[in-house]
Amino acid sequence: MRVLLVSALRDEGPHLLEWVAHHRAIGVTDFLLFSNDCSDGTDAMLDALAPFGVVPLRNAPPKGKSLQWNALKQAWGHNLRRAADWVLGIDCDEFVNLRPPLTGLADLVGVVGEADAVVLPWRLFGHNGERRLTEGRTTELFTRAAPSGCDYPVGARQFKTLFRAKGPFNRIGVHRPRLKTGAAARWVDGSGQAMPADFAAAEQRITLFGRPEASGLVQLNHYSVRSAESFMVKRARGLPNRKAKQIDLTYWVERNFNTVEDVSVAQHSAATEAVLAEIMDLPGMAELQAAAHARHHAVFAEMMQDEAMVKLYGRLLLAASSAPLPDADIRRLVAMYRTTQG
Repeated sequence: MRVLLVSALRDEGPHLLEWVAHHRAIGVTDFLLFSNDCSDGTDAMLDALAPFGVVPLRNAPPKGKSLQWNALKQAWGHNLRRAADWVLGIDCDEFVNLRPPLTGLADLVGVVGEADAVVLPWRLFGHNGERRLTEGRTTELFTRAAPSGCDYPVGARQFKTLFRAKGPFNRIGVHRPRLKTGAAARWVDGSGQAMPADFAAAEQRITLFGRPEASGLVQLNHYSVRSAESFMVKRARGLPNRKAKQIDLTYWVERNFNTVEDVSVAQHSAATEAVLAEIMDLPGMAELQAAAHARHHAVFAEMMQDEAMVKLYGRLLLAASSAPLPDADIRRLVAMYRTTQG
């Protein structure tokens, strides 16, 4: 089984190798990874990762166009997509977390049977009190997350998708693939249960509001803030698909949940470490990663010369962790949000 992972990356050097190793360990065979205007050596690291199934491409969208959408459009027409059995479009802060006894994506595919698409529900992970940039593993440093059943904010109920490359789809989407005209797809949730036809047909729906929590087979660990310093560097880099969206205190508050401990991804640690050790043995890779860490420290230090950035960093620390809202408030907010979505 060939599984293709597609992503658009910029300045992800400190986190890239663990992410590639993790997904290689659970069964991703091919990586189509687009880089754009990197200053930390991410592009050079991608070039060096060729022995691990990584095909690097430089992403140069037309002026005013989204980096991420440009990459996804190119990926659909690429030979690797044509050769794949399944496609996974995720970002470098998202880690597929399978539930025992599943240990690989082939196990997941075997369980979901004839499904064309599998929902990978997000679980938001917070900064776990980490203020500084460190060289620790993402999955080991950030082990606290939103509680089970967290229905708000919106990001707590979003998802990404694993889907058949030769299924009833004609495009990769940020959250879900787009259907061929007149086609119908068989979707299952993160517990392998069939999703209703109205969800499958609603291509613009990227939330699971109104659906029961379902992660019995898989969840997608979403480390969208990491440490406070790392978050500031992320602000400097920007988002790949929404340039107008600010990475600010609002972004932090809506994602920084540290309510409960979740170390379930540790079941993949041994396999990930084995692959990572091989990656670090590649010529020059250790030096490239060290240079990436140094660059991120330098970016943060430069940002701290700006009074507005110092104030924002201080507010991140003051904000600490977000607390889940009471159920009644969540129900009211979700109802209002869904009204705005038609």
